[in-house]
Order: sequence, then C-alpha cells, then structure tokens
Amino acid sequence: MKTRQIGKSGITASAIALGTWSMGGDAQWGAQDDEASLKAIHSAVEHGINTIDTAPAYGFGYSERLVGRAIREIPREKLVIQTKCGFWWRDDEGAVIIERDGKVCRRNLSRRAIMLDVEESLKNLGTDYIDVYITHHQAREPFLVPVSETMDALMELKRQGKIRAVGISNCSEKEIKDYLSCGEIDVLQERFSMLDQDKADKYLPVCQENGITFEAFSPLEQGLLSGKIGMDYVVPEGNLRNNIKWYRPELRRRVIEMLDGWKDLCRKYECNTANLVVAWTSAKAENLIILGGGRKEAHVLDYIKGGNIELEKADAERMNRDIALAGGSTE
Repeated sequence: MKTRQIGKSGITASAIALGTWSMGGDAQWGAQDDEASLKAIHSAVEHGINTIDTAPAYGFGYSERLVGRAIREIPREKLVIQTKCGFWWRDDEGAVIIERDGKVCRRNLSRRAIMLDVEESLKNLGTDYIDVYITHHQAREPFLVPVSETMDALMELKRQGKIRAVGISNCSEKEIKDYLSCGEIDVLQERFSMLDQDKADKYLPVCQENGITFEAFSPLEQGLLSGKIGMDYVVPEGNLRNNIKWYRPELRRRVIEMLDGWKDLCRKYECNTANLVVAWTSAKAENLIILGGGRKEAHVLDYIKGGNIELEKADAERMNRDIALAGGSTE
C-alpha cells in the first residue's frame, strides 16, 4: 500500500483511506448490516489501509461507534483515525442544514460545540486521541462563527493532545485562506471524481503551496463509476444518489457508455471498472488520498487493487479525452 504524509503533521497515512459514511445506517443510506461493515473495516486494515474516516453526522454517531467496535483489538498506534465536528443536532444553536431522521441538523463551529463534539467522538471511538479532526460543514448566517474562534478551539485541542492534526472540508477558497491565517491546516477534504474535478483543479495548487494533503471523497460517484449500475437501476426515495446529477437518465447513459468503452483497458490491466477508475483518480496528485467509501469487503478490495495500478501515460490521456466527451471535464 502506498503512503502519504498528512500535511506537516508527521502522520503517515495509507494512500487509500476507508470512508465510513455509508456505515451510518441512517435514512440517507437505508438498512445497515453491521457485521458486513465490521468485516470491511477489518479487511481494510489487514490489506494495508491504516486510515479510517468517520464523522458524528454519519448516523448521529452510529458510524463512530461502529468504528470503535472494529478497532478495539488493533494497536491504536497503527491506525490513523479521522473524524469531524460542526454538524450539530443537540440544541437549536447554529444555521440549519437539513432535517432528517427526526432531527434538525445545523452548522455549528463555536468553541462550545467543538469541545462537546470532541468528547462525544472520543467516547464513541473508544480512544483518547483523534489523529485528524476535520471541520465538516463551514459556518453560515445566521450563525456565522468567526474562523478565528473555531481555530482557537482546535489549536487548544492540539495542545491538550486530544487531536494531532486539523482538517477542513466543504470550503470556499476564501475560507481556506481564513483558516491558514489563523493556524496550521494539514488536510483539505473535498468531493473529487473524474466526473467532478472542479474543486481538485482549483484547490490542489493551494494545497501544494501550503503543504496540505487533499482528501478526495465520492471518487466513484456513489457507485456509478464502479460499472455495476445500469440504466435499469432505480434510485430509492430519500437516497443520497438523488442529489447527484450523473444519475439522471440522460447523463447516466453517457457515463455507462464511457465505462463500456474501457473494457479493453480492464483486460490490459487485469482489473474491473472500479479498479481502473480508482487508478486514474489516485494518479491525479502525489499529495492526494482517496476516501474509499463502502460497507462491504468487496468495495474495500476494489479500492485497494485500483490504488496499486500504474496507468501508462497514453491510457490516462485516452481516459481524459473520454471523460471530456462524456461531459465530465472542468470546462
């Protein structure tokens, strides 16, 4: 397994991290098979993935608790555990994001909320420190907490030894600069796939300039780029895939045709479609970590195999042309 440095923190992470969003088992994802998820986490670690990403937002702590169960027998120093703050449902303080599962969910990056969040996450995970602590959703009106207040709280947690590194997610370019003006940032976590390259193209230069590691979530567009979803697939009501434009029939057809056109590449590299897409994604930048989401062992193994494939330049260039034709370019 290839490795990456987490910013300037001195933490060494696997180039593929296990994302546990779908393990939350809330209304966004439907019924959860805990045993399958636990097997996926154990398989990830056995195959060289040392980095596990979770968040309180994933099932209102359910994913964190599941990760905590999975890592009980694994030496803590061998793992890089990431979780988040800023997604708040405990009271009515904060700017509303969404209402789901009977709870009103808000953006809250106040010092008070962060200090409560971190203690709850430590308890859920069964650990006394978090390797990378990430602001999940940035502050918005009518509860616009200053970045300086948020960073002061995070720096205090670093001094206390409760977190080792700071990350940010779902940010604007201005917000990234604001964070950098108040302290050290080691991770920027943003959406990136071959169909959605805008943020990577915009922010990777900023990350490289400031020694920040870019973590890419949704690299397979919630399964569409795995090659396993056809035109007959019906997105369940309430499922997150309804928010992804590429699942619309007219766009989905373009993607499926693009993937079908790469069958010869799959034969050449002795891989499946998901492996090929992960290989392309991993090659985007040297300071990029893929957040491979999934709740089955097979999903984990797809990411691992893809991360170990080295695409020839001509094949990568061909894929770039096909992506542009499908409408996935950044133009």
